[in-house]
Amino acid sequence: MNENAKENSQTGFQICPTFGEILPDGSVVDLVIQGFFPGQLSLLHWDGKKYFIAPEVQVGTTTYVAPFLDPSVLCATRFPRDAEEYGTRDKLFWKVTSSFQQYLRFSEELAAYAALAVFATWFPDCHPSPLTVCVEGWDLRQAMRFFRLFGIFCRRPLAIAEFSRHLPINAYPTLLVVDLAMSKKGRSFWRATNDHNIFVPAGRGMVRNLACTKVIFSEAAASSREDWGREAMYFPLPLATNALPVLTETEEELLATEFQAQFLMYRLHHLLPVYQSMFAPTRPRLPGFELGRILLACVQDDSTIVKLVTPLLDAQEQDEEAQRLLNPEVVIVEVLWSVAHAEDEKEISTAEITERVNALLRSRGETSVYNPREIGWKLKNLRLERHDNGHNRVLRFSRETRRRIHQLAAGFGLILPKMAGCADCEGSQLIVQ
Repeated sequence: MNENAKENSQTGFQICPTFGEILPDGSVVDLVIQGFFPGQLSLLHWDGKKYFIAPEVQVGTTTYVAPFLDPSVLCATRFPRDAEEYGTRDKLFWKVTSSFQQYLRFSEELAAYAALAVFATWFPDCHPSPLTVCVEGWDLRQAMRFFRLFGIFCRRPLAIAEFSRHLPINAYPTLLVVDLAMSKKGRSFWRATNDHNIFVPAGRGMVRNLACTKVIFSEAAASSREDWGREAMYFPLPLATNALPVLTETEEELLATEFQAQFLMYRLHHLLPVYQSMFAPTRPRLPGFELGRILLACVQDDSTIVKLVTPLLDAQEQDEEAQRLLNPEVVIVEVLWSVAHAEDEKEISTAEITERVNALLRSRGETSVYNPREIGWKLKNLRLERHDNGHNRVLRFSRETRRRIHQLAAGFGLILPKMAGCADCEGSQLIVQ
């Protein structure tokens, strides 16, 4: 039952505000805007063949109604006014791709990547963790042009200057975020809460969910990949080397009216199959791991689209792998792996770990050099506790420490050799011969 539903104890009927969902009878309900600016929300009910728009929809003993949103929110975002046929999936996809090529001079591959992200914004409720897009670049004006165009196509765009728990996230907006000052702690918080099953305190004994689609521009995006994780999409925003075509407000509104209605119809047609494909246990592994799974499910694995964007998904994987191999915490685990499995090794000093870590990083082209104090703090962050043996601070290879090293190796996705006779190696699924 919807957490906002109100039930009449005498009649058994209930009133349920909804922002859009698959109803118990398999039909789909979504929101449209009616009337003059800023307008009023109504429900569009789709039975799989036809739809109608009304203030409320009755299904069984439940009356679904449009929720209240403050007029300021209605002014700041977009809702479709209707649902219109879009032709075919390919036609819709390539129209969006062409728009990114026309107005931002993106290459065909990058424009298709942006279009794929647009499609994913229309299915934030089909995956436990909605899509996060990190826009990497240094030109704020170009980022704002990108946000403006992206907001024409995406579902319920809401441009904001900072994250807040007080945003209308229950409306499933696509947050277009200009993040110029967000801390590492803040990024970690919003990553951790980007799951429909995670709740945070909301005061007065209440909790709320903060999961929604996010498109984030940060001048430090490239250095914060670890904070957003491998599940995020990293979008390289090219510099505008030539004058870009002007997109007037009139053209923007005309395009938005057209595409919002077409994307709503696309969602109505594909919501159930996209939802089912996300949770299909036999679904094949796609490029980009979970990211590829989320993105390509929204276009039902169209072979032409997959072929076009796979190089970008693969490039992201390769970049992440290269960064991971220069992460000192990952290198610490690599260094400790063989030592922890040596029968004659009972402990290793922080100084020796530091020397081995710096040597391995240097062999991979890293110029940074770490001192024992820094490595000591990283060992603590990894929950690898050291002890004083009277001469040095050392890591002792106790049963617990060895088990922790295996857990870290699996968590980092390291491919390390299994060691004969090691029970922890035999139990690991991510560490292979």
